[in-house]
Amino acid sequence: MDEKNKPLMVLVGMGPGMGLSLAHRFAKEGFRIAFMARRLDAVKTFTDRLRKEGIPTWGFGVDAADPGSLQAAFRSIFGSLGEPDVLIYNASVFREALPSQLDPAALDLEFRSMVSGFLVSSQAVIPSMKAKGKGSILLTGGGSALSPFASGASLCIGKSGQRSLCFSLAQELAPSGIHVATVTICGMIAPGTSFDPDRIADVFWQLHMQKEGTFETERVIRG
Repeated sequence: MDEKNKPLMVLVGMGPGMGLSLAHRFAKEGFRIAFMARRLDAVKTFTDRLRKEGIPTWGFGVDAADPGSLQAAFRSIFGSLGEPDVLIYNASVFREALPSQLDPAALDLEFRSMVSGFLVSSQAVIPSMKAKGKGSILLTGGGSALSPFASGASLCIGKSGQRSLCFSLAQELAPSGIHVATVTICGMIAPGTSFDPDRIADVFWQLHMQKEGTFETERVIRG
């Protein structure tokens, strides 16, 4: 298949764990990979690594808390790579702080990274997916959305917001053929465990492959 005709997966929030596993899993199925990361050194590191493995990859430096930054990256992707077939939102922020100690400004920034960024990214791909009558918008969710804990109050708020938005989008978009779902991970991601990122990445692939009428909105990964 000509490279430009290969499907495209956009990953917001690249990292050495879940991000790389997701990139590898979808590349295995013939996808091109466009990813976004906050730090430019990370963009170069992961782009170089994936390209050396023969995976068509493009990286973008993006602040997920900044709607303009996200929108500019998606314009570049649409302009140079085409329409995404899959969006995976993998951005997350953890800062240890009790609710009584949360700085409202920091909470707002972290909420924007996790929830507003997910919204902006989804809105960027929805029109083209609606036009095609298909597509997947998938979220790396967290168990803190189901069982909040005091020392991670900001993360819990963000993951709860992501999950709520995911369910709302799923209800809205399923009639258009767009599959919106979250993989809710109730544990620490680590190789060789029940939360092995390669194993979890396969769950994302399974969700993407579900046919209209059989869409699941959530898969919960427990130990």
